[in-house]
Amino acid sequence: MGSWQWNDQQRPTSAVGVRATMGAVTMKDDPQATQRPYVFVRGLDSKLHVNWWDGKAWHWSDQGTPSGRRVIEKVGAVTVQDNQAAVQRPYAFVIGDDSKLYLNWWDGTKWQWNDQGAPSGRLIREGVGVVSVQDNANAAQRPYAFVITDDFRLWVNWWDGTKWNWSDQGAPPSRTVSRPLGVTTMRDNPNAFTRPYAFVITDDSRVWVNWWDGTKWNWSDQGAPSGQPVKKGAGVVSVQDNPNAVERPYAFVQGYDSKLYVNWWDGTKWNWSSQGAPSGRLILDSAGAVTMKDNPSAFTRPYVFVIGDDSKLYVNWWDGTKWNWAAQGAPTGHVVERPGEALTVQDNPNATQRPYAFVITDDSALGVNWWSLP
Repeated sequence: MGSWQWNDQQRPTSAVGVRATMGAVTMKDDPQATQRPYVFVRGLDSKLHVNWWDGKAWHWSDQGTPSGRRVIEKVGAVTVQDNQAAVQRPYAFVIGDDSKLYLNWWDGTKWQWNDQGAPSGRLIREGVGVVSVQDNANAAQRPYAFVITDDFRLWVNWWDGTKWNWSDQGAPPSRTVSRPLGVTTMRDNPNAFTRPYAFVITDDSRVWVNWWDGTKWNWSDQGAPSGQPVKKGAGVVSVQDNPNAVERPYAFVQGYDSKLYVNWWDGTKWNWSSQGAPSGRLILDSAGAVTMKDNPSAFTRPYVFVIGDDSKLYVNWWDGTKWNWAAQGAPTGHVVERPGEALTVQDNPNATQRPYAFVITDDSALGVNWWSLP
């Protein structure tokens, strides 16, 4: 039987604390290798730093900043794989103090900064998230970075295999995009292309999704939980009932009543479900959502990490039959001050996936709550 553990990941340096997380990924050196987490953060020095696992020990690396700029906001991080046998390469997208998009990426030998710019005549206000898209199961992965601009519309910066492009995704009819929720990809079968879904919250506190149907982009009104406007996102994942099944999106949100809700696709229709809150607590923020597999043939099970009004971490998770709330606590001697990122780690392709939830503590350090196997 495994157990939950807390680790103190400390700070980028003794003099530089963590201001905010910028995205998290796992990286594989080859298809059979152990996954290794990389957690990108913005330091109190407005530089990008990464906390990463080399297979034996954790390290902090200073990624710096784009030339002449400071890092101010998160968009998200993904890994890119050029083919099925290739090394995964991390890409971290951030917003600079000039309201443009920048990319810090690993080319296989060294880290690079790229200026992705901004849509013509626009400034970037906020990030929604980043996904990797594949045209088929053997194709190179292509990053898509979704952002909200200063006119409250959704845009995407995407790689077509040759060059970067900006595309105006617009906004829902008669609405503006107010806040980000999150992004995921969906596959109709294991050999199909991946289709991006970008969830946002509009100015009337409802959820909308901008999604690719294989031919064109669509906007769909997901509404809101009954009688409850949506305050902020808590994470988006895709769930699969078995390795050959259609992937199904789940978008978790926090209502203005400080409870958790989920908008999910059952294969036929969209549903809203109330997940409630930890017993006696209110939800202040989230630390991300992941799906977890007990073995390669199993169904995926969502885990959503949230921060309670007691500054402790909680998880709402599906055991295969029902939803449960579990109290994860906080690092010894500290409280959880700011939200973070969640990911799963797999020790080999046949192993159980293990959740890791990264948060920022009251001493501006990074902490991780992770599932340890015996």
